[in-house]
Amino acid sequence: MDIQNSDSKYRTAAAIVDQVLKQALVVVVPGMSVAAICSYADQLVEANCAVVFRKEGSIERGVAFPTTVSVNRIIQNYTPGPDDDYVLREGDVAKIDVSAHIDGCMAAAAHTAVATNAPGTAVTGRRADAISAAYYACEVAVRMIRPGQSARNVVKALGLVASGFGCAVAADTYTCQIDRFVVSGKNTFANRFDPDMPVPDFTFETGETYTIDCTISSGNGVARESAHSPTVFQRDVSRQHSLKLRTSRTLFSEVCRRYSVFPFLMRDAVGDSAALKAGISECVRSQLLAPFAVTMDKEHGDTYVAQFKATVSCHYSGPVRLTRALPMPNVESATVIPPTSEVGQILALECEQ
Repeated sequence: MDIQNSDSKYRTAAAIVDQVLKQALVVVVPGMSVAAICSYADQLVEANCAVVFRKEGSIERGVAFPTTVSVNRIIQNYTPGPDDDYVLREGDVAKIDVSAHIDGCMAAAAHTAVATNAPGTAVTGRRADAISAAYYACEVAVRMIRPGQSARNVVKALGLVASGFGCAVAADTYTCQIDRFVVSGKNTFANRFDPDMPVPDFTFETGETYTIDCTISSGNGVARESAHSPTVFQRDVSRQHSLKLRTSRTLFSEVCRRYSVFPFLMRDAVGDSAALKAGISECVRSQLLAPFAVTMDKEHGDTYVAQFKATVSCHYSGPVRLTRALPMPNVESATVIPPTSEVGQILALECEQ
């Protein structure tokens, strides 16, 4: 694929994500089902992807990662079916994460909204702190994706923003280098500082593209698996294994037929078939399929997690934002970032979009 065509596909995928995210945010209101929002967004992605690049025939296109709507303390990967659904309540903090790809060229974005019947009233307290921290963390990280800047400095800056609001970067959230049909490349790194998992010592280079997942908790950010069963899975195309059970072989054959490298919803793969569902465990034990755990902050009480995500290209002149920034939610935190501070100076840098 030539560079110009590839760039066009990345930008088209980003434009689709931007449009779908805006539409999905409209329905984040009390009384709305999380499962309904996820399904609605995924249907919009598929419909929009289907009408672009028609001249290229049967190229792969559509959802790059199923839409998730992770609420309150949940950190990531919550896209429930009808049997595990949640209905939004007044004051819930909802994080919508949408992605799309055209011929393997993907883009992803996330935004946080508060479900409320009084949108004109500013959100305050710890909700506002988490949302403000995540919003500014994303804006800072985007501006740092430039040639010569290091991943370690990005992690440091994210920690500075979070701590400034009395918050913490959530565990198991990443900045991922992406490429065609690659959702997590060699220069992927964790956004939370962990002495047991050092940040790779590398600098960004012209031509690279990243998805930056800035997820911030008003608690300690330490993640644990929730009671919600995983619904998103991904094939490990590098592994081979002889499955013993016929149900497992049938399931894996169906997954291989329908899905490539991108994560998918297991309920779409198995439908109502009890036999196919029975094959999930062996496929996971054999590491042919990897589940995405629904994680949540360990802290109870007044704990909220907010998320903003962007897809950014590293251009020789600086960062080029492929997915556009939406307006900051209507929140009022008691914390203000001084323009002369290290974080304030990064926020003052230009970013093309």
